[in-house]
Amino acid sequence: MLISILYNVIIIPLLAMLLSISKLFNKKIRDREKNWEKVLSNEKSKLLSLKGFRIWFHSASMGEFEQAKPIIEKIKKMHPDIVIIISFFSPSGYNNQKKYEFADSVLYLPFDTLANAKYFIKNIKPNMAVFIRYEIWRNFLRILKKKHIPAFLICATKPNQKFLYKLPFLRQFTKSNYSIFKKIFTVSEEHTQFFQDLKILSEIQTLSDTRFDRIIENVEKAKNKTIYPKELFKEHEFILVAGSTWEKDEDILIDSLIDIEKQNANIKFIIVPHEPTEKHIKKLKSQLPHSYLLSQIEDFLKKENQLTNISNFLGKNHIIVDSIGKLLTLYSLADAAYIGGGFGSGVHSITEPAGYGIPLACGPKYFNSPDAIKLYSYGSLKVMKNKNDFSE
Repeated sequence: MLISILYNVIIIPLLAMLLSISKLFNKKIRDREKNWEKVLSNEKSKLLSLKGFRIWFHSASMGEFEQAKPIIEKIKKMHPDIVIIISFFSPSGYNNQKKYEFADSVLYLPFDTLANAKYFIKNIKPNMAVFIRYEIWRNFLRILKKKHIPAFLICATKPNQKFLYKLPFLRQFTKSNYSIFKKIFTVSEEHTQFFQDLKILSEIQTLSDTRFDRIIENVEKAKNKTIYPKELFKEHEFILVAGSTWEKDEDILIDSLIDIEKQNANIKFIIVPHEPTEKHIKKLKSQLPHSYLLSQIEDFLKKENQLTNISNFLGKNHIIVDSIGKLLTLYSLADAAYIGGGFGSGVHSITEPAGYGIPLACGPKYFNSPDAIKLYSYGSLKVMKNKNDFSE
């Protein structure tokens, strides 16, 4: 009880203040805060009409949701009458998956106030809740428990933020949060041991990481699904795909590209920004004047019947991807891949490109990813610290 009081009196007001400040500078946060209630309101009539046992799946964004997909799709195929409700905290997750065929309703999750939690759960009326990996919101969990709705955590890993379990008070807070779950399914024995050492009250079980099942499946699909014809590139060209990049990655990558092209004039650079906003794409075009947008190439492919003209159309130009949802397929074209985020808050998912067995690289901040740590220890991932590392 004391932990919940402190959470709502101190932590939530502080987070709310940070959220209000962030909205001034971050369009994604503005969109989320502006649209979550509107989306829920638009879905209300559908939610009222849905009949059957309801399972609510919540994930932070697209990457975490990929871990839930194998489970959701198996449930729907075996029990099509079960209602699947999905929520995201991230606008990119919502926008990319709002038409997901196995979901009956896709929503934003509002900020974790008691009022929001009560309102949201009252409207979706779940019979069961499933949270993915590390997305844990105390007030939502408390309302679920109060209503005797079982909550499960799947693909669970220990928190990346060590202070959450190293500092005495926060360790107690973390233990209390995890103890609200009826059962926790971890991705490995190492993570199971963490939760056991935390002495949480929930049942704990080790299962395989559903990401890898999904990645293998998606890689095989991407290999067999030719969205972009091989004639787009010439046989001797080396294709480097830079995926989920941020401006800090791009500034170093593009600066290095001049030196790389001196060594290998046949390199073709495909850059896939994490947030392809109009402003971001405009900046990339100014940095890479000899480039085409992927949308321009797609328009050409629709109009052009002679495939032999495609590589001539592209010429020596690089490619800037100005849409989302294409990265996994583009990795299938790559001779090597750079994964973004490593010059910012932390590297993005490295497992998808690893599924293609190609050389991988990222920036120096990769310790947030257990997969990146393992691949680096195996010598399968090169860590770039500056421009000179890229040139080598």
